[in-house]
Amino acid sequence: MNSEFPVYGFKLEFFDEQAELLRHYYLTYRTERGEIEIFDLKLRRPFLKRTTLHNVTLKDLYVGNKLMINGRQYTITDYADEYTRNAFSQTGQHTYAMLKPGFYHRLGEALDRIYQEGLIVANLRFGWVSRDTAALFYQEHEGKPFYETLVRYITSGPIVALELVGPNAIAKWRQIIGPTYLERAKSEAPNSLRALYARSTTENFAHGSDSPTSAARELGIIFGNRSVQLSWQLRNTTCCVIKPHALKAGYAGKIIAQIVQSGFEITGAMLASLDINMSTEFLEVYRGVTEDFVEISQELASGPLIALELKLASSTDSPVLALREVCGPRDPIIAQALRPNSIRAKYGINIVKNAVHCTDIEDDALLECEYFFTLIDQSM
Repeated sequence: MNSEFPVYGFKLEFFDEQAELLRHYYLTYRTERGEIEIFDLKLRRPFLKRTTLHNVTLKDLYVGNKLMINGRQYTITDYADEYTRNAFSQTGQHTYAMLKPGFYHRLGEALDRIYQEGLIVANLRFGWVSRDTAALFYQEHEGKPFYETLVRYITSGPIVALELVGPNAIAKWRQIIGPTYLERAKSEAPNSLRALYARSTTENFAHGSDSPTSAARELGIIFGNRSVQLSWQLRNTTCCVIKPHALKAGYAGKIIAQIVQSGFEITGAMLASLDINMSTEFLEVYRGVTEDFVEISQELASGPLIALELKLASSTDSPVLALREVCGPRDPIIAQALRPNSIRAKYGINIVKNAVHCTDIEDDALLECEYFFTLIDQSM
């Protein structure tokens, strides 16, 4: 194996809707030129010849991620060989991160630090955990004096549950949040999230797995069992979708922080991956209205996105109109001229990759929020 330009292999799955079959493939990623090729395991022949015409990067290559290649969405199910498994054991390490009750309004700041440290958000759910889930999560502390306090607190309000992936993800996230005890965090890590935002040692902003074993256990409890009941209101709210290209560029935290600073409260949040059928269904009202409909649909299906349900924290104004002002004109070039501080002006590239989708018409707000927080959630 060439140590300077290694070649990695991954197992892929693709659900063929027409044939109603789950098809299996082998993806090869060649680092020397960034080439990929796909081999059909059943037919035992190349499916996609070696090419650089794709948008797959090394950061995208982790188990559980979905890749959009030539209009088809594949799921990475496993490493294809021990060399790849060993190479990605640290660079592709998974950990569980949680923003505790009362701190979801700081999601933007947390995500910004996560992306700054080179980590990727592989899963995100904003919602509630039951007492049974909390008891299972804190099982190792059962019988200790602080056990009931932990369980009561973690079930007292919605949490933000996150699965993070990246080099030394466990240690990095724990470094980002700082020491458990608030006074230690303030003295030893004054720029940590706990030092900046925690209220006490119990209400200490966040949780992070302390070992690979703990990470696997906690991720299994929270995401494996779908134990976080999504929060949403579907009333006097609007929808915002942070597009895949903006997530990949690490802008999600900055975007969410700007939205909250503009007077919005997060009432729902989830990470989702749409296939092309889902994205065109979600954007159906724009078919025939915008000439870039196909390209915009493909962008929305090109990777993970974050869907937000938002309400105005202290206003009777329309959340739909207010968010449109924060997002700015659809074309980032026009946004830069007319609203230079808007989200699209700062983080958009073009009309297709314009950082965010936001509800345009009052009547569509309920439908768009329902699409993610009921329909998509039920299909995941």
